[in-house]
Amino acid sequence: MPDVYKTILEAIHPHLGARAVAVLEEGLKRLGKRPSELTLADGAHLLKGLVFRELQARMRPEEARQLVEGVLAQMEGQGARLAKLEQGLKRFGLYVDWPEVARLRALVNRLRQAEDPGLLQEGKTLLDALEEKLEEALLRQAKDLAHLEEALERVRHLGGPKVRRLESLVETIRQAQGEGVLAQAEVERARSLALELRKFLESSTVKAPTLPEIVFETQETPPPSHLTDEVFLTVEEASELEGELLVDLEALSQEASQRILALEVEEEKRKLEALLSRYAPLVERATVSPLLAEVQALLEAGTPVGEKLQTLEEAFQEAEKNLRAEKRARLIQLQEALRQLPLPEEAKDPVQKALELAEETLEEGGYPDLLPLEEELRRLEEEARRKAEEGKRLLAEKEALVEELKEKGEAFRPLLEELRALPLEALPQRLPEVRAQYADLLKAQGEEAALRAKLEEAQKALEALKPEALALGLKEKVAEAEALLAQGSLPDLEELRSKLEEAKAQARGEALLELSRLQALAERFRGFGGEGVLRAIAEEKGKPLPDPTPIARALEALKRRMEVKREELTTRLTAFFQAHARLEGFQSETGRRLKSLLPVLRSAQERLPRLGPQGLLQVEKTLTQAEGLLRELEKEAEAAKAVLREIQGADLEALLGVFDQGGGPARAAPPGSEAASLGEQPADLSPLRLPGVEVLGYLEAALPLPREPLEALVQALDQLDKGLGQTRGPAAILLGEKALVLAPRKGRILVALLEKTSLSAFLLELAS
Repeated sequence: MPDVYKTILEAIHPHLGARAVAVLEEGLKRLGKRPSELTLADGAHLLKGLVFRELQARMRPEEARQLVEGVLAQMEGQGARLAKLEQGLKRFGLYVDWPEVARLRALVNRLRQAEDPGLLQEGKTLLDALEEKLEEALLRQAKDLAHLEEALERVRHLGGPKVRRLESLVETIRQAQGEGVLAQAEVERARSLALELRKFLESSTVKAPTLPEIVFETQETPPPSHLTDEVFLTVEEASELEGELLVDLEALSQEASQRILALEVEEEKRKLEALLSRYAPLVERATVSPLLAEVQALLEAGTPVGEKLQTLEEAFQEAEKNLRAEKRARLIQLQEALRQLPLPEEAKDPVQKALELAEETLEEGGYPDLLPLEEELRRLEEEARRKAEEGKRLLAEKEALVEELKEKGEAFRPLLEELRALPLEALPQRLPEVRAQYADLLKAQGEEAALRAKLEEAQKALEALKPEALALGLKEKVAEAEALLAQGSLPDLEELRSKLEEAKAQARGEALLELSRLQALAERFRGFGGEGVLRAIAEEKGKPLPDPTPIARALEALKRRMEVKREELTTRLTAFFQAHARLEGFQSETGRRLKSLLPVLRSAQERLPRLGPQGLLQVEKTLTQAEGLLRELEKEAEAAKAVLREIQGADLEALLGVFDQGGGPARAAPPGSEAASLGEQPADLSPLRLPGVEVLGYLEAALPLPREPLEALVQALDQLDKGLGQTRGPAAILLGEKALVLAPRKGRILVALLEKTSLSAFLLELAS
């Protein structure tokens, strides 16, 4: 293992001086280790943290980053880091539709051919982003799984091939979730099937698009004449139909129709969320944004969008195809422009390799950022132009100096002849020497005034160039020019200007590369404040000399905000589970809805340290929903306690005394009573005479149940309604293997005593 401490110290000492030792000592103190105990992981932690921050104070951020990348590459070695990338590619290679995977595959292919520390670091950054993206996707899958498990419990009693298929899909998704793998296709199929079954459950009227008008009677009384064009069938029969079951909303009650519409809107919102996650870089395309805004507005209003969602997906796909075509065409243009540049091949080689990598990224399915490449090509074009202009300038300067020397005396003739004999290719090296000799001759011939004027003019020009030259790292060139002026010689300020333009182009290219890297990071913060940073990046890219430093600081602020949010969610999750534990034994519809969120929140609690900003936003949204349900559940629990206090102990004992100790049937009603048997019920209760129903009738009639406790219970439930501010539907009370149902019906209170296994079917029939 390399000496990590020594490697880092040798690398940063030239830049930090004595401060380098102090920085490393501080890092060792935080790690609680001695220099000899530092591992590669410790060294990477120090370099990316303390050392990088210290270097940023002494040099430009991109220079500091390059230095850190170089030291990391030196410590870890090309082979080990490439192996990590290959291992990551093997893990994420399943997700072929992720642009980041396409870029990683292109990087690995290129690194197998040649070493490149910059590409290695980009690959590592991509792996980190993919880890974060996978954790967020697994969190969404956990939410999907909880939704599907809840839906399965609702429809399981229907039976049939469709339900069994849903069970199989849910089990597959559950296994994938446990293994940390996405099962995207299975989730989509399962959710589609669950929606179909849920809609079927909400309505008994289902139209089959491929069948003639046939009536399947599933109840003893014939359907009303206005429903004779509808099909009544079970899920077993429906599974034989071609295509999806279509619910006729017009034939349903308004309440049932609203429930089905709500199911459709919920599923469409989830599909839209998946589309936005998949096509995030394309949401602002002109062919997408208007339709997207329309779909979002409709869903927010609670209106199903139907085929518009499919149209939106097709618009995204078309926009993606167009974007790829645009990038491919632009790549061809850039390659042709590079080929035509009158520069040596070694000067064009880095850009050529970058263009090839971008093309491979595009072929693999990624979205290469071409702006840095365009800027690098522009820099090469400027370099070619400067070289051409430099040749012209040197030739013009030679001719001007020749004319000036002609006007001088014989003492200047040898220099004149030497200057005339200089070939064009020798001018860059020899012309400065000729200028120096000319200055010496002027002094020797007593023409100090002319020389002084030239020196003063050069001094003023140098002072004008100096600030920008120093800012761009041309300190040595400025020092050389100042030294020549101090010696009474004329510096080549045109060369300095040329170097200055070259440094500007190079600095702009480096800044754009850094901004592209920061932009990829800012994209992950969409919805978390990243939009403002992305706008700032776009503005910065338009400047002649972009400065990535403010952008980097803004992203650091977002990272700190993300960590604060992570701590906040950790605290809220802990408090939520503690509060829920106190209500775990209380059951209600609100509790059932909350129960479906618990696996999601437990998964979120476990994944919280690894989640990025998008994942934290998902957790916060789900947790806020769960906290609202928990508050409702607490109110219901308090109200239920109040109900129990209202029911006197004697009345409750009388009601429970209906049941035998062994759970046998209810005691018989007195002979001649109105509801002594199920056969003596009113005709409107006939559909409710299901297997397992032992007592059925209205509270006002004579029932084989104690009337006073039932009336007290109804009165207590009425008070509960007032306390919760809602209108009660059927109330079911589970008592051992029996269930007691009290339901408002046609202005009266229906009472039913039945086997617990018959409760679901009874409630469905009651709601129909």
